[in-house]
Amino acid sequence: MKAAYLTRPYDIEIREIEKPDIKNGDDVLIRVKSVGVCGSDIHYYKEGKIGNFVVKEPLILGHETSGIIEKVGKSVKNLKEGEKVAIEPQVPCRKCDYCKEGRYNLCEYVKFFATPPINGTFCEYIVHPSDFVYKLPEKISLDEATLIEPFSVGVHACNLINLKPGEKVIISGLGPVGILTLIASKINGAIVYGIEKNKKRIEVAKNFGCEYIFNTNEIKIKEIKNNLLEKVDVVFECSGFSELMEETIFWVKRGGRIVFIGMGTEFINFNFSKLTIDEIKISGIFRYANTYKKSIEILSNNKIDLICLISKKFKLEQVKEALEYPTKNFDCIKAIVNP
Repeated sequence: MKAAYLTRPYDIEIREIEKPDIKNGDDVLIRVKSVGVCGSDIHYYKEGKIGNFVVKEPLILGHETSGIIEKVGKSVKNLKEGEKVAIEPQVPCRKCDYCKEGRYNLCEYVKFFATPPINGTFCEYIVHPSDFVYKLPEKISLDEATLIEPFSVGVHACNLINLKPGEKVIISGLGPVGILTLIASKINGAIVYGIEKNKKRIEVAKNFGCEYIFNTNEIKIKEIKNNLLEKVDVVFECSGFSELMEETIFWVKRGGRIVFIGMGTEFINFNFSKLTIDEIKISGIFRYANTYKKSIEILSNNKIDLICLISKKFKLEQVKEALEYPTKNFDCIKAIVNP
């Protein structure tokens, strides 16, 4: 089969490798049909590392994945050959305290697609444990199903801070994760405002029910706090941009919550005096846990059309172009690779 390897920054090599096969009775063989390009893929492509995760040998990128079951292990009961599926890209140890508590995203031994040294899914076939593979309803296409992974981030963020109906939310940064967090927030009954400068993303966010968007081409970031009619209950910071991260403390009301989703700069200047005096709760989130089934159910039952988020599709041989497209085309929301 063919696979796209990152061999060094800015270099992708298409290789012919052996097609994988099932070794455990609980595994399934999947023909990969669609893979979303994530910001982390782009970061590895450009930098060869993210934080402590360093690409030390050729690595297959890609983790936002859907496909079709080609073969099932002898112990698999819930999946059949020919079924469309979404693939959760992480496999925890299932034995540690975090796994047993249901917080398996924090498992120290988790294996996650395209996180060194684990290969990802910019390839034609993968083998994956069946309990992290989810059957798709007919109404969700294989391309849309790649967005279940970033949508899970938004669902997990809402779950983490117990977002309630009627609460007011600001989403800072309306890229793919920001827009999908907007959708998750609206499903939870929240009133959502946004912060963004890209015209296309502003348009899409309004179509998904964003009440008002502060356009940072028209208003300075430090002036947003003076233009809020009232402070909000929750801020979801999705941009990872330090100036926005630092300002979140001024948008949220006393006793409110701030959730840092975007991963940008490692250190920021933050008003901890205000944090203490106002009893503001701060959360980080790392991926997600127990969200895939719920995410599929939400997207299916609410007839949410995610096709509008897909900006351009590429073949496996065009992975290099796919990784460069979002940076070169500012109106891009999500690029997709179809192996």
